[in-house]
Amino acid sequence: MFIPSHITGFFKVTRHENLLKTGSTGAGITLNKGVTTKLINGSGNVYFNDEKIDLCPSNDVIKYLDLKGKLKHDILYNSDFPLGCGMGTSGCCALGSAHELKNAYDLKFTENNELLTELELLKISHKSEVRCNTGLGDVIAQHTKGFVIRKGPGFPINVESIKINNLNDYYVLVDIFGKKETDTIINNSEWVEKINATSDELLGKLLNKPTLENFMELSYYFAKNTGLASDEVLELCSDLKFTVGASQAMLGNALFCICKKEELNDALSILSKPVVCKIYC
Repeated sequence: MFIPSHITGFFKVTRHENLLKTGSTGAGITLNKGVTTKLINGSGNVYFNDEKIDLCPSNDVIKYLDLKGKLKHDILYNSDFPLGCGMGTSGCCALGSAHELKNAYDLKFTENNELLTELELLKISHKSEVRCNTGLGDVIAQHTKGFVIRKGPGFPINVESIKINNLNDYYVLVDIFGKKETDTIINNSEWVEKINATSDELLGKLLNKPTLENFMELSYYFAKNTGLASDEVLELCSDLKFTVGASQAMLGNALFCICKKEELNDALSILSKPVVCKIYC
């Protein structure tokens, strides 16, 4: 199963004792590159791009589905992006494995004897990400797809999916410089205070003018004014001012840029190892 990568431009953190009510508001886009999940006969091992790993969200999905110690399959993730780079990759893994395991083991009900619907799988994936400190809103956006504004944290889902006119005219360029562990930011009270203070008015500004150009302008403002963006990314964003916009992917050490076809070659010439994507709806 394919789950699209998700780039967050800006966000605000909400914590609650209930994992389903913990999450983030903000905005982002899903990409036509992401993670494909499949199962093969095995004993419950997890592989990410052919490397055996211990991935917390995957382990939690297995536990929430009451399959711990019962798996007769290995989980294989084939990803276009590495973990920990701001592409929502761990969310892709959680959501993909939830669906594949449900189908493979013909699971009908949750541990509370509720029907195991797509919404319940989404809740399981969200709880896994929150508990593991790997994401706060990626799986909700990945489920919704496209240009997604998250108006409320967690569940019940409160999102707005924005229609993009002439969608095929736009490209998303991703340049990854390294890893940035999400938990080092969202579990740091000083960072959260700065993030929430900076993003406080951005959601309303985007809802008043829900365009890709405004999204990128607000994302750049957020990245720069929180101090999350590196000097390298800010310098490149300045060089890419002729495009729709550029900023740092949240939370990761990566740049993303939205450009139009006529801007593509010039934008590519500025970046070191760009991955060319489209917005996935």
